[in-house]
Amino acid sequence: MNYLSLSTVLSGEGGNGIASLLDVGQSSMIWTVLIFVIALPLMWKFVFGPITKALETREDQAREAAAAAEAARSEIERMKASIQEDLADARREAAEQVKTAKVRAADREKELLASAKEEAAKERARAKADIDQSLMTAREVLRQEAVRLGIDVAQQVISREFSSSDQDRLVQDFQSKIEN
Repeated sequence: MNYLSLSTVLSGEGGNGIASLLDVGQSSMIWTVLIFVIALPLMWKFVFGPITKALETREDQAREAAAAAEAARSEIERMKASIQEDLADARREAAEQVKTAKVRAADREKELLASAKEEAAKERARAKADIDQSLMTAREVLRQEAVRLGIDVAQQVISREFSSSDQDRLVQDFQSKIEN
């Protein structure tokens, strides 16, 4: 085996160097073009075809993703508008409920005040009736005591005993004179 040194190969000595490899003749160019023309359909089918198909698939996916993103953005905008509308409706409803509650509270307050005034008036009337009744009872008791006291005094002055029928008649006479 004959080993060539690196310097021999690079210098091109003996016709076997890099220069001889790079020396393209007329016949080499024809073969190169012919091989390229024969290999081009195969490369197109097995290399460029899958690459082109992958690029088209990627471009389609990018378009679909952009369309989905646009649809999602428009859906988000629609949902945002719907939420804003629902929020405005909820605020209006809450304000209406507060207003209604205030009106009901004011009405209830008026009812309670009227009821309390009515109850106080009833209590005053009842108390007045009780006082009047107690006053009448006290007057009656005082009258009876005054009559009995008068009869006792009269008995001692006259020194005579009155029967119970006499006492009742005198009490009735006395009461009729007092009432007139």
